[in-house]
Amino acid sequence: MSAIPAQPDEPDIPRTANAIAAALAPGRKGLFLEELLAAQAGPQQLAVMNRWHLRAVADTRRTDNDRTQAAALRTGDRAGVRSLHGVLAALGEGR
Repeated sequence: MSAIPAQPDEPDIPRTANAIAAALAPGRKGLFLEELLAAQAGPQQLAVMNRWHLRAVADTRRTDNDRTQAAALRTGDRAGVRSLHGVLAALGEGR
């Protein structure tokens, strides 16, 4: 069985605790480590690693524009926030 190759524009983040923690936004690292330490060895830890690996990939792909829009959503200011259609179109352009 062969591994599925990563997309050329996809960040290559190993699925290790150190690599995931390093790729996460600073405010998320503590929560990741808490969840990982609380999980039982085996399937629970793998589930935590898989979930946080996806977040780490998202954090490394985030742009300044994304951060501005996320801040606007958190504060309730919808000015300048892209529509769902716009977000999906932008994701499609990256392929």
